[in-house]
Amino acid sequence: MLHQIEEPCSLGAHAGVIVPPSWIIKVRKPQSSLKNSARRKKRTSFKRRTSKKGLDESKWRPFMLKPLPSPLMKPILVFVNPKSGGNQGAKVLQMFMWILNPRQVFDLSQGGLREALELYRKVPNLRILACGGDGTVGWILSALDELQMNPQPPVAVLPLGTGNDLARTLNWGGGYTDEPVSKVLCHVEDGSVVQLDRWNLLVEKSSAQPEEGTQKLPLNVFNNYFSLGFDAHVTLEFHESREANPEKFNSRFRNKMFYAGAAFSDFLQRSSRDLSKHVRVVCDGTDLTPKIQELKFQCIVFLNIPRYCAGTMPWGNTGDHRDFEPQRHDDGCIEVIGFTMASLAALQVGGHGERLHQCREVILTTYKTVPVQVDGEPCRLAPSTLRISLRNQANMVQKSKRRTSVPLLNDPHAVPDRLRLRVNRISLQEYDRLQYDKERLRDISIPVGIVVVRGDCDLETCRLYIDRLQEDLHQAPSTGHRVHYQDESRGVPRTSSTSRLSPNWSFLDSTSADRFYRIDKAQEHLHFVTEICQDEVFILDHEAPVVSQGSSAGMPDLVVEPTAGAPLTSDEQALLTAASSGDLSTLSQCVDRGVNLLVRDSGGCSALHLAAQSGHADLVRYILQQGSKVLLDLTDTERGDTALHKAASGKQHAVCRLLVEGGASLEKTNFQGKTPADQADGDAELAAYLSSSSASHEDLETAV
Repeated sequence: MLHQIEEPCSLGAHAGVIVPPSWIIKVRKPQSSLKNSARRKKRTSFKRRTSKKGLDESKWRPFMLKPLPSPLMKPILVFVNPKSGGNQGAKVLQMFMWILNPRQVFDLSQGGLREALELYRKVPNLRILACGGDGTVGWILSALDELQMNPQPPVAVLPLGTGNDLARTLNWGGGYTDEPVSKVLCHVEDGSVVQLDRWNLLVEKSSAQPEEGTQKLPLNVFNNYFSLGFDAHVTLEFHESREANPEKFNSRFRNKMFYAGAAFSDFLQRSSRDLSKHVRVVCDGTDLTPKIQELKFQCIVFLNIPRYCAGTMPWGNTGDHRDFEPQRHDDGCIEVIGFTMASLAALQVGGHGERLHQCREVILTTYKTVPVQVDGEPCRLAPSTLRISLRNQANMVQKSKRRTSVPLLNDPHAVPDRLRLRVNRISLQEYDRLQYDKERLRDISIPVGIVVVRGDCDLETCRLYIDRLQEDLHQAPSTGHRVHYQDESRGVPRTSSTSRLSPNWSFLDSTSADRFYRIDKAQEHLHFVTEICQDEVFILDHEAPVVSQGSSAGMPDLVVEPTAGAPLTSDEQALLTAASSGDLSTLSQCVDRGVNLLVRDSGGCSALHLAAQSGHADLVRYILQQGSKVLLDLTDTERGDTALHKAASGKQHAVCRLLVEGGASLEKTNFQGKTPADQADGDAELAAYLSSSSASHEDLETAV
């Protein structure tokens, strides 16, 4: 029995991020002398008193850490704000405590942020996970500043707030749904470290006592944005109402409804219509006041990150404005943007504000009390002068696609070249009713069809195949016809399914032991198919009626991706050679002879890859017209590049525009974790176009 007790624990699948119990050393509470105890009984004050040796009992901790450095370990310190985003945090807190060592998980509502960071400051390779809104992240970054930890541990985000603009910027999404926390930990461990500019706000108080408002901001540092005018007034109304009635603001949906009502009310009252007459803005010595007054802006935003107002991109596309550099969150510059009521309304449909300046220092003077907000914390600022300047840069963890997929059947070498996946649909009603009964949900799921994809296929590409299956299926006549696709020379006919998926369906993760979990659509490019399923992929159909299993007639349809690396026929080789050399005549002749445009060379490159890389815009246009949309986001096997990656790397402007207009993914990352915009590094105009165009790919369902 003693041998079994002393048997070492492997710490399981997350051994690389768990703080081992052997690092934790119990500390005895210091004992006071009898003389000091007698004196303490005579005291009438309850304030703690520091002993002669300088020991403050309030700083005593029941344990300390003695880490053993290992290059294989990246311990994660988890901070959870249980009050964020409709009180999701309480559930998340329990899940992290179950998987990790409870000594590395902290409830921020109980205090102890600074003490926890002090305790872990000497742990090598430490990473921090902030579970909350952007305000929670800012709180942790400010605490790290105060402690001056060197090196500063990078901070990842599990978005539990309402806006989550910083989380969106770092690829963590617009809100936490129900992804398994075990996978969240894997993403924190594998994520890349990036820099985030942080900005000081210094208010120079006026000598006169203000009649209303305050000359003290709620925060003196911001990470996302500082704004004044209409948007700050709406935020202030929301904040004051929530403080008065917190029980009415316990869900994202209710918060969203209040914001909409407050914005409409403020629009009718036109409370910010005279803002331009009462401010002066000087950026790096340039006075922007005349332009602000000329255009009569009702809102001015000083923006540090691309996202604002729950996912919108107010800086927009700088490709048509050559006076400005592409926006970045690590360039030491802040973007100044003006809004009228019309341009604010256009934000939600892809519009942007008036770009005023990119600068390193701002001097803002207000001549009357105006509403302002600092990273979502609002107040009424009395007349004063405010100076914005760069404070420092923080280390952040950016979520990237995992380079290794979850192995099939627990065999690390079992990820096949091709996967044959049966697609099963589950209705939202059944999911809500039976989400904790995996076997029952599996039994009542309705077969949709079968897709055959590459082993390294991500969810975004898999979605294209499933949509293609549905699209072609319902274009076929309903009686007497069979729909099929060919895998090279082999055809596999299947009877057509009768029910169509709704447009906003989502993937379900079926690999967890307890239940199915939804995958955020905005995060699909970061997940491989093998991470969420084995031989069956389950999808959640949000609008489908509850249908009995027997209603699906016949066998499911089959969509097959041609095998990469298979021996090419002479016609197939001719097609790929023509695509590379720009020979449109030969390429069209090959297509007329029936050569499949999905065919690829030994490196996994399709004709679209080769034409895009060489800048043959006419060939790219022809292939997009003749081929399937699946071609747009196919990746090669050497670098994981799509055709848009190839075109961006070669600085092919015309081809990039054709691909983006055709629907190519701007968020998809290659094996190095780079998006097409990253591949355009060195070409400011192209990088800006690709970065700003990605706004249309953001899922704003959780926006507030």
